[in-house]
Amino acid sequence: MKKITRINKAAIKSAKLFFGTLLLLSSAFALAQSSKPVVAVGTFESSFKDFDTRNIQTAIETALSKTQKFSLMERGRLDQLMAEQGLGENGIVSGSGGVGGFDGVDYLIYGRVTQLGLEAKNLLIISACEAQFGLDIRVVDVKSGEIRLSENISADDQVNTASAEENPCRGIGISAFDNLTAKTARDLAEKLTQALFPVKLAKVSSEEVYLNYGEGFLKNGEILKVVSLGEGFEDPDTGEIIGAEEELMAVVKVTKLRPKFSIAKILMQTGSLSRGDVANRLSKKGQKSASKMIKNCQKAIKRMDKSCKKDGSKCDKATDKKLNACTLK
Repeated sequence: MKKITRINKAAIKSAKLFFGTLLLLSSAFALAQSSKPVVAVGTFESSFKDFDTRNIQTAIETALSKTQKFSLMERGRLDQLMAEQGLGENGIVSGSGGVGGFDGVDYLIYGRVTQLGLEAKNLLIISACEAQFGLDIRVVDVKSGEIRLSENISADDQVNTASAEENPCRGIGISAFDNLTAKTARDLAEKLTQALFPVKLAKVSSEEVYLNYGEGFLKNGEILKVVSLGEGFEDPDTGEIIGAEEELMAVVKVTKLRPKFSIAKILMQTGSLSRGDVANRLSKKGQKSASKMIKNCQKAIKRMDKSCKKDGSKCDKATDKKLNACTLK
């Protein structure tokens, strides 16, 4: 005869409550142990009627998560806090200097869509439709109420072409702005990350350096300029540290990407590199300029080697040109 075991419902309920509490405490402990600042992506208002800004929030959260430098507050929890505080774009910062009701959040991001439009442009034999998108961004330090980043980020993108006689923007929908939303989100993530956590050297060897950012942020083949930071200087009125002297030490090129770090080859160097030195990212124009400088240096080295097989005036001139071409600027 089979033995029937009866389960006490109260015991099951108590067990569920215990394990649920244990899970909650474990999550809270893990968050407390994390050294990453917690960022909340708040409300984005729009100067344009019927434009849904939720895609902007999602794009910014995605871009920030890829930096692996921040912990993000869950969207539903943030919406609840915003509703409880009755906060929108205006009134985020409380009169006391801090942001009330946002315990556990280090930085709050919010803003407004300021530019949204399509423009037809005549390109001689064809016409093109250009989408234009702009955001005003604010990043607030929740504890102090200080605005850590205030930027107007804009982007444009050619979304359609047509014959010169046609209107290329006819029939273009709101989805035309998806790529621009993603681009401005990446720009914001980069600006915020660099403002709080610039790219730094995590390890230095004779020919390579290890950078503390990896895939999703840095790009393979990207060139950076490594600087050594000197003593900081302060604003004579406020006493606030507003900057530090930078000495250009090297130019490096990313050759390998990993999830949490990158390896870069040292292409040009003028002094010893140290762990903690800052690697400044360059604009597209800066990338081209740095690439040109590297090529000129490499050519000058080859000419010097060829000319200096024998001593003489040709070798002296080639050496001078090499020194000039390979001086970091």
